[in-house]
Amino acid sequence: MADDGTREILQKADALIRRSRTYVAGTQAMQQPAAPADDDLPVLTEIVSEHDIAFATAPPHMQQHLDALRDELSRWLEQELPHAVLKVTDGLADQLMGELTHQAERNLLPRLMARLDGSAGMTEPKSTD
Repeated sequence: MADDGTREILQKADALIRRSRTYVAGTQAMQQPAAPADDDLPVLTEIVSEHDIAFATAPPHMQQHLDALRDELSRWLEQELPHAVLKVTDGLADQLMGELTHQAERNLLPRLMARLDGSAGMTEPKSTD
């Protein structure tokens, strides 16, 4: 194994796990009292996105520029996104109407015509009772 610090990191992780473990299998562990939980263990309380990391790690003099860029991007999306969505949905609606019309002409119309032809010849004669 290359000594790139991996061994040291694994040893530290193992020590951390041992410190925070409340139950250890085996007879010796059962004779020893459980170690109290350490207050210095890190706890994940929120999810941090890459976006948040980029803003948090930016130098202070760049923060103002990043805020301006974020605001401009937000305004641009507010303007352009509705138009883009409408363009795509209009195209889908046109495509759907064309496909439904084609299917109706190919499948539904012959069935309707057959039904009309069949029912025209199936008219019941009126009874003269």
